[in-house]
Amino acid sequence: MTPDEIVAEINRKNRDALYFRDDYQMLSHDQVLELMDAAAMRGFQFGSNVALSMVQGALLVQLARVMGTENNKPSL
Repeated sequence: MTPDEIVAEINRKNRDALYFRDDYQMLSHDQVLELMDAAAMRGFQFGSNVALSMVQGALLVQLARVMGTENNKPSL
């Protein structure tokens, strides 16, 4: 995903969480802060998942290289 796609996805989920509430136009300050905290956590979680996926992909590439190198060694 591109950075713009990531931001758009997080933005969509945050808006869905807000507009899911029937009382979204009359939220208290505490309720707004709760929604902001939840939005921040969703963003953090999404970023963490993307980072983990990137690390797993890099490790898989390294493993494939090592396994390919070992399989191409001549037998004695």
